[in-house]
Amino acid sequence: MIMDTRHAKGGILFLSATLGAGHHSAAVAIGEALRRMAPEVPTREVDYFDYVNRSFNHLVRQAYIFSVRHWPWAYEAFYRSTGQIAPHSAFQRFLNTLGRREIERLVGDEDPRAVVSTFPTPAGVVSALREMGRTDAPSMAVITDYTVHSQWLHEGIDRFYVGTEEMAEEMAGRGIPRAKILVSGIPVHPAFADPVDAEAVRRRFGIGDGPVILLMAGAYGMISGFADVVGVLAEKGPAATYVSIAGHDAQLKAAVDQVAQRGGHPVVSLGYTDEVAQLMGVADVLVSKAGGLTTSEAMARGLPMAIFRPIPGQEMVNTGRILDAGAGFRAPTTDDLVDGLRAVMAPGGALAGMAERARSLGRPRSSYDIARDILEHASRGTLGSALGNEGRPSGRRRMPGRGNPPARP
Repeated sequence: MIMDTRHAKGGILFLSATLGAGHHSAAVAIGEALRRMAPEVPTREVDYFDYVNRSFNHLVRQAYIFSVRHWPWAYEAFYRSTGQIAPHSAFQRFLNTLGRREIERLVGDEDPRAVVSTFPTPAGVVSALREMGRTDAPSMAVITDYTVHSQWLHEGIDRFYVGTEEMAEEMAGRGIPRAKILVSGIPVHPAFADPVDAEAVRRRFGIGDGPVILLMAGAYGMISGFADVVGVLAEKGPAATYVSIAGHDAQLKAAVDQVAQRGGHPVVSLGYTDEVAQLMGVADVLVSKAGGLTTSEAMARGLPMAIFRPIPGQEMVNTGRILDAGAGFRAPTTDDLVDGLRAVMAPGGALAGMAERARSLGRPRSSYDIARDILEHASRGTLGSALGNEGRPSGRRRMPGRGNPPARP
């Protein structure tokens, strides 16, 4: 789904960011669920940093990509230090002023019935606007990793959507009323709840019969040495078709194209694709880092993960969740990755058990659950007039000014 980029007058406004693809993907996932459930309700996604200052957004994005690729220790230090900022500290109050005038103007122009932040900085800005009485639009925050970071925790947020019960308990212990928190799972695109025609997917991408190992570098090619990893697996890994997704990095895809010719196993080299849900539906193992959205998508498909070079910080927590559940393994080096894949995919290996445990963690309908909850809490104005009475349980009292959730799609 591509959201309406012009306006969401009287609808749902998403504030995301392109520092990593997960924040944008979460907004798109919920937006698509809203479109399927209540197509009359307009939606708009705004890249917060791009909206406030496009040049600054480009600079921050490039710095983020560079630090993750080349100075992961620096990113970890930044992540941990910002995680200790107190909600009412002078620095946090400063952060809540960044772009505040622009966002106040945007919210005033759009007059949304709900503002949904999938990145922490705009969540803080909207919270401050609420506390100052500058807007009364309901404000929601979608936490996109399996860890609680203080940058998400703001008093002016009406609703938090989190991945696990443990996160909800930690947030409650840090002063967030439990009634504000919904354990929804991290939102994955509704396509992850749709059935997959495996034969058609294999035919469309030129994937032959037999096992499939999917390798994902991230939207901006965040895994250092990714092309070399593909080449090593194509030469030394278990017998399978290797499907490589290099994301938006054209140079990385070209490098994968070159190394793909060296090995004895077939390689399907892709750049960016919006068919990840379908490819995960035919894969046997996913090789990737441990982004919150990526791990959630894999679990939604019951796909075991071989976690390779996760980003220090939040991705280490995401990694721990997969390992603790027995839904995958971590490979610190390329040799470990080759050995691990050979072991789990050998006859009688652990792959089937990992897939079952991955499936038990999955929440393929998470975006629907969040969308339904947003509609229920977007109580300003007459959102309910667009939705009508569809899906309202018999005998349920219709609340003035509140939209009732549509039927479960």
